[in-house]
Amino acid sequence: MKSQLLSILVVAVQFSLTTFTASGHPGSGIVVDSEGNVYFTYIEHGVGKVDPQGKLTYVGNTHGGHWMCLDPEGSFSRTQPKHFERITPDGAKPALIYADGGSPIAVLSDGNLYYVSNDETMNPGGMQVTRQSPNGELSIFPPDGKQTTAKLGITGLAPGPDGSLYIAQPNAVLKLQMNGTFATIASSIELKDCDVDYPDNNPKSLLPVLRGLAVDVDGSVFAAGVGCHVVIKISPDGKIETVLKSERPWSPTGVAVHRGDVYVLEYTNANGGPGEGWRPRVRKLAHDGKVTTLFTAP
Repeated sequence: MKSQLLSILVVAVQFSLTTFTASGHPGSGIVVDSEGNVYFTYIEHGVGKVDPQGKLTYVGNTHGGHWMCLDPEGSFSRTQPKHFERITPDGAKPALIYADGGSPIAVLSDGNLYYVSNDETMNPGGMQVTRQSPNGELSIFPPDGKQTTAKLGITGLAPGPDGSLYIAQPNAVLKLQMNGTFATIASSIELKDCDVDYPDNNPKSLLPVLRGLAVDVDGSVFAAGVGCHVVIKISPDGKIETVLKSERPWSPTGVAVHRGDVYVLEYTNANGGPGEGWRPRVRKLAHDGKVTTLFTAP
């Protein structure tokens, strides 16, 4: 009986800590649609949209701002997914799915939405991958996946060009294939050019503290190393390099890829609390290396 109570307590503490961590950082949501419109989460303002001509507008009525993904076929309605919010009209393709804290999200080519939960209740968290169909069916995927992901936790998700799910951990990237098996893309990542900035001043954080994640059509992985103020690229053959550095107080929190160009969402004081001031900036790293600023919050 005591051991059962202890197990319940451990799970409860893990859920509490993970939920606090997920909701205690600025937005990481940035996506680009097929027409080149860039959408990003802007805390207390909603979802910003920058069109190819540079015009800024806002989408939806939300004022939070953590995670976001594209639903290419617009399969999810206003009532499903259960824990998240569709902020584009029903029938629109693609749809924008929005998460106000709790878990990163991704819709894969199989039409299902993937997020992260902690236990059998499948509420948003940071320990295991959970799958939801457009009609609301929930399942842990794979059923034993927590054995692989729980130790470091999950800090970001992204769809892969081959239909797989890419998973960011604080210092590693995994690939979850649809047969339920995991592959390691990179592990124990160390960056020599890291401008160390521990989240919440916690020196036990595993740098580079990867968060936002995106995968190009050739399998190249881009990840926001929020604890090092950098965006890294992991090539298909496993080579790791820094492709963008942010000057303090900015730090990358999210990334998206479109036609070889990388779009980066950055926030000021991203490793501190909201009292330090969270302002977003969106920059574009073109495939030729040119960096352009698309938006900076006043």
